[in-house]
Amino acid sequence: MEDLKRQLCFNIKNSIIHTVDTEDQCYVMDISVTPSLLAAAGSNFLIKVYDRSNNSIVNILNGHKDRINEIRFIENTNTLLSCSEDKTVRIWDCKTGQSTSINQQDEIYSFDLNGEILAMGVGSTVVLYNISTKKLIRKFEESHTQDVTRVRFHPVDKNKLISCSVDGLICMYDLEQQDDDDAIIQVINAEDSIGEIGFFGDQYQYLYSLSHTEKLTLWDLVSGNKIKHFNEIRTVLSERYGYQINYLVTCLYDKSSNQLILFAGDFEGTGYVFLVTNDDVIEISKLPSVHTDVLRNVYWDKFKSELITSAEDSKIAFWVSSNNNNLTNSNSNKMV
Repeated sequence: MEDLKRQLCFNIKNSIIHTVDTEDQCYVMDISVTPSLLAAAGSNFLIKVYDRSNNSIVNILNGHKDRINEIRFIENTNTLLSCSEDKTVRIWDCKTGQSTSINQQDEIYSFDLNGEILAMGVGSTVVLYNISTKKLIRKFEESHTQDVTRVRFHPVDKNKLISCSVDGLICMYDLEQQDDDDAIIQVINAEDSIGEIGFFGDQYQYLYSLSHTEKLTLWDLVSGNKIKHFNEIRTVLSERYGYQINYLVTCLYDKSSNQLILFAGDFEGTGYVFLVTNDDVIEISKLPSVHTDVLRNVYWDKFKSELITSAEDSKIAFWVSSNNNNLTNSNSNKMV
């Protein structure tokens, strides 16, 4: 536990301004990372791909016509997927900048990939496609009544899929079941609009959810029971630690320590790192005010002892563990 806490104390290394030219600064909506590349989707509908070794631009991906909701590299490749409110998923070759698209009838808020099976949250429908043939496999039109905000395949049992929605429901599907009704094996009513979900536990048997009203809840996936609901978590943490928590950013699961980590922030761009247990949320560290606006994304590269954050101030910031003796502050606030 103490070793994990030391790893999660960070100092700023450098930051860049995510912009195409000096007149085009924009929010960073989402990021995705490989060992060598960083992709960042901007509020200007463009995706910039950076070389992680020097933060130089590898390519600018231009094709979406509306807000980009999620981006994700296919593992061990330079192929990037993105989904958008322009009703498309695009499949990008980051070297050439060329893309192909899968077109839908409604906005696409989320996607996940399991081999050749692409799951998408399309409006209020969960849709499965074969990414190679670009043909429809199946869709679930009755599981949700409002926009599907996240779809995620189970990390171990790839035949299991989870979706969550503005309607407050979290649904689990067994994709081996051919009948759509039989395939929905678990429905959890969170009684709140859900914006994010993620797996944790040594067998990924638990789920966390973050609501649009900034509440954190832990669930047992086997039983569907609520483990813990942190209702007024912002107020509790603000009063306990003496600073203002305005929103929750995301949770990350560290498998080696079997610990769930919560990132939160304030409107001035300060980030806060917490450890989540079954009954409490405990402060670990604070990210100094490098950002000046709302944090949107956090990626922890534990192997490189690096944390990457992005925000509505156009910045992408690179942090190193305070245990890292090779800390440098070069290229801070470089515009590329």
